[in-house]
Amino acid sequence: MCEWAGQSGEKYRYEIHTTQAVFRPLPGLYIYAKRLADGDWIPVYISQTRDLHQRLEGEVRLADALAAGATHIHAHYSNAGQGARCQEERDLIGRWRPVCNDEAPRS
Repeated sequence: MCEWAGQSGEKYRYEIHTTQAVFRPLPGLYIYAKRLADGDWIPVYISQTRDLHQRLEGEVRLADALAAGATHIHAHYSNAGQGARCQEERDLIGRWRPVCNDEAPRS
């Protein structure tokens, strides 16, 4: 498990998986993350999705995240609704400013 703090100070718990992990088709959030030499994590891309099994509703694909240095995917299921998932996503992006979120086109 890994705990990620948002800009608000709220902490969110994520399970750590390989980038090849297969998830159940449930809503949740995911973070493509890079493991640093000191054991810490840095997020490369943060997003929410209606279906973690398909997970990539955002503009950044696995190949983009890997090219940016991602080594793992952190994820958790969330049935709190899209509004709550989007709030968590914004909170985390606001704190961490992942490189791939900065490069992703905004709608």
